[in-house]
Amino acid sequence: MSTAEANGPATSVSGMMRVLTRIREGAPTSKTSQSPSKPVQTGPADAADRWPLPGLAPMTRVRTSFGDVHAVALRKGDLVQTRSGDFKPIVWLNRILLDQQFLDEKSDSNPIRIQAGAVAHAVPAADIMVSPRQVVCPTPSGSLKRRHEASDLVERPGVGRQRETGLSYTMFHLGDPEEVYCDGVFLLFEPLKTPASAK
Repeated sequence: MSTAEANGPATSVSGMMRVLTRIREGAPTSKTSQSPSKPVQTGPADAADRWPLPGLAPMTRVRTSFGDVHAVALRKGDLVQTRSGDFKPIVWLNRILLDQQFLDEKSDSNPIRIQAGAVAHAVPAADIMVSPRQVVCPTPSGSLKRRHEASDLVERPGVGRQRETGLSYTMFHLGDPEEVYCDGVFLLFEPLKTPASAK
């Protein structure tokens, strides 16, 4: 596992990597056999296995000032559409690469697939894949009335865990917490909060 791109303060990236190192150190010795479509239940026994970071899988698209762009192609400075309709620049962006071993050992790091229309009619507009910690924002026309982590939605029809053999998560923020338009649904992006234990 490694970072592929870092466009932000070194302290933010190093703090994040300390968190990831702690996750790696707690890796189980055997591979999980959990069903891909079932959520990972977290509690005191498996809290160390909980994937802590938000992010977008590579092919999930973000609305920018020059069209819908796959997350893997986003760059610092790109203007993205917020809930207000304004386009604001990405001020920090980082990518985390997860290999098959890590994804097998830490099953909660596998992405959540949200199928088109699973949140509300035409929301999202296309299938998206996000980190289980990515926050999905409410939609006026749907049943989602408050913000939820993607993993909380797994019991809904059209939402499930997607097993991967390798992927990257793209994380970014605009300086302040903002809801950003991604393939027909708004997702929350905000500066990472580094746990005190990782400092």
